[in-house]
Amino acid sequence: LTGNYATPNKALDVTLSADGQTAFVADGDLQIIDISDLANPTLTGNYDTSDQARRVTLSADGQTAFVADSSDGLDIINISDLANPTLTGNYDTSLNAGDVVLSADGQTAFVTNGTDSLDIINISDLANPTLTDTLGTSNNPLDVILSADGRTAFVPDGSSGLQIIDIGYSQYFSSASDTLS
Repeated sequence: LTGNYATPNKALDVTLSADGQTAFVADGDLQIIDISDLANPTLTGNYDTSDQARRVTLSADGQTAFVADSSDGLDIINISDLANPTLTGNYDTSLNAGDVVLSADGQTAFVTNGTDSLDIINISDLANPTLTDTLGTSNNPLDVILSADGRTAFVPDGSSGLQIIDIGYSQYFSSASDTLS
C-alpha cells in the first residue's frame, strides 16, 4: 500500500484529473483529494451533495464534475476552484441516479435511473440541463458505458443481464458533432 486517504463515508467511485494530481471521490458527497504525493494524499475540497453521491465523471476540460446523486439526480458541480466547488446545475431524475457518462463532445449525459431506465440529458447549458429522452431497461441499471463511436450504450441491468441500447439516433444529441466520427 502506497498511501491512503480515509474519506468520511464509504468510497463508491473515483475518477482522476487529466494530470493525475487530483482524485475526485464519490462517497455520499464529493471529496476532492490532492494525490500529487501518493504516500500523503490530502483533502483539497469537498462538496456536500443533497443525497448520496454514487458516481462521478469529469468534463473534458476538467472544470466540471458530473455526479450521480441518487434521489437528487444529476448534480453539475463547478470544480474550477478545487478548494471551493459550487453547484452549477441539477437535473432531478425521476428515480435514483446510479451512474453517469458523457458523450464525446460533453453536451449529453447518460444517467442510469433507478430500477428501469437510462436518461439522456442535454447538458449544453450546464445551469439548465434538460431531459432529451428516457430509454427503458428491464430491471436495475447500475452502470453505463458508451461504445467508442458513441452510438451504443451498454448497461448491466441486474438479473436482466447486459442491455445493449442503440443511442445513435440524432434526436438524442444536442449537436451534429456529439458522437465520434
